[in-house]
Amino acid sequence: MSILAKEWKNTGEAEIESPISSSSVPLDIDGELPVVILPGGDVTITKSATELFRIVAPIHRIFRRGKAVVTLTHNMLGTGILEPLRPSGARSFFEGFAKFLAWRAGKNASIVLKPVVVPEETARAFIDCAAAVDLLPIINGLVNCPIIIEVGSELKVCGAGFDPESGVLVQQGDSPPVVPVKEAVEELRKLLAKFHFQSQSDESRAMAAFITPGFKMGNLLPGPIPADVAESDQSQSGKTYRQRMTAAIYNEEPALVPLKRGGVGSTDESLYEKLVNGRPFIQLDNYRGILNSPALEAFLTAKGSFPCRIPHCREIEVDPSRYFIQLTSNGVETTRDLANRSSMVRNIKRRNVAFPDTLGAIRAQQSYYLGCVFAVVREWHARGKPQSGEMRHDFREWCQTLDWIVQNLFGMAPLMDGHVAAQERVSNPALTFLRRLAFEAERVDNLDTPLLASQLFELAEAADIEVPGLREQDQHDGDKAKKIIGIKLAPIFKDTQIVELDGFTVTRTASSRERDDDGGDYVVKTYTFAKRPQ
Repeated sequence: MSILAKEWKNTGEAEIESPISSSSVPLDIDGELPVVILPGGDVTITKSATELFRIVAPIHRIFRRGKAVVTLTHNMLGTGILEPLRPSGARSFFEGFAKFLAWRAGKNASIVLKPVVVPEETARAFIDCAAAVDLLPIINGLVNCPIIIEVGSELKVCGAGFDPESGVLVQQGDSPPVVPVKEAVEELRKLLAKFHFQSQSDESRAMAAFITPGFKMGNLLPGPIPADVAESDQSQSGKTYRQRMTAAIYNEEPALVPLKRGGVGSTDESLYEKLVNGRPFIQLDNYRGILNSPALEAFLTAKGSFPCRIPHCREIEVDPSRYFIQLTSNGVETTRDLANRSSMVRNIKRRNVAFPDTLGAIRAQQSYYLGCVFAVVREWHARGKPQSGEMRHDFREWCQTLDWIVQNLFGMAPLMDGHVAAQERVSNPALTFLRRLAFEAERVDNLDTPLLASQLFELAEAADIEVPGLREQDQHDGDKAKKIIGIKLAPIFKDTQIVELDGFTVTRTASSRERDDDGGDYVVKTYTFAKRPQ
């Protein structure tokens, strides 16, 4: 220990004739924490911040995202998340890694070092200093399981720890077991066995949702990936459960974004907050009404970085390639752009069929199921990373890769069959309304029965189905509702009298009726829902 350190430790002050630079101070005064001298005299903010961040950076508790400084903390459930490091909190945070001294006036006009608390203004200067940009590691994501990456021409599994090249912090997990690909395919298919999907291609897209994160976490699919949109005929059908199963394979639980309507605390603001937190799976659950989120649409196609704005903090840039967006609804309505950025998975509620605790089984054997995903990744990689010629999705790389995999490794249906029609329907509120009516007509045993517009409204009102275009104050006005229904459905039947959608046909029939008061004839339109022949 130096003379200066001994004097400081024994007396609490070290009298010297002139200030010294921070590099002259011993790194360990009392065997516990290194020392940082705060700015003052010839000790600049840059010098002081450099010393501090050289101490803190290797510990991997504080990182940089763009020009913002974030710290690894935990939410109420004990899950690791990233949060902006604000000056008020930085003061106590820094005290966990260093002792702080400052030059102060001493006895006999001397200048001495004294222990101090970091002022908030100084903490802000440290966070904004160029040294933070230069020294702090860039973090792009958090994961709770190992990832598989490509090194040269070989695949490598990365376990717990921080990978500076990808900027991913693997928080826990050992390398999963090596599973034969045939066994892996069988076990992953079993996970979907109790679901009733609307088509075989919907099941293929559900399988794609299972394995896509295994490719994307290690950047084996550099391009954008779609949102996993789970849609069902009614609640309690397993759509949310399936998405939680997907997250569980990777030892995760989806971070929920609540449905909000504009202003402070809007859905977009909640989305920004979850993106900043860094957990890979983000879920918008049981969404009702139209989802019109320019922020979400932009995020799904963003490359390199995506700016997030949260209250009382500078803009934070996140890496969009490290997230998986999930959305569930019984009748989602979106813009066309969002529909084009989605992968639709439609399932139907199975009556009188009890779901086994598949989610619990995955959690109990999470490492094994991750090994199953890695087996699929290895087989695809060993075969030369093949792709199909599928062109029916805007995210071509993801679509062609997963289409080849589900068909050639899993023996499942083509990935995109029926998907374009589903995209067109979710971006058309009238078609979404008609679809929900079809499922309700089936539920109440009202198929194959011609229904007037007024009867369609009664069906909708009983099932709490919103009529598109009907003002909130008119939701219970039958006369206005039937007029709106007729107006909204007219374009759908402009060029045809039979519309097919999601396993149903809807036939519109126009007939002439005579008025009771001899006022001439009038046209009556009826709508008949029927199951489409298989």
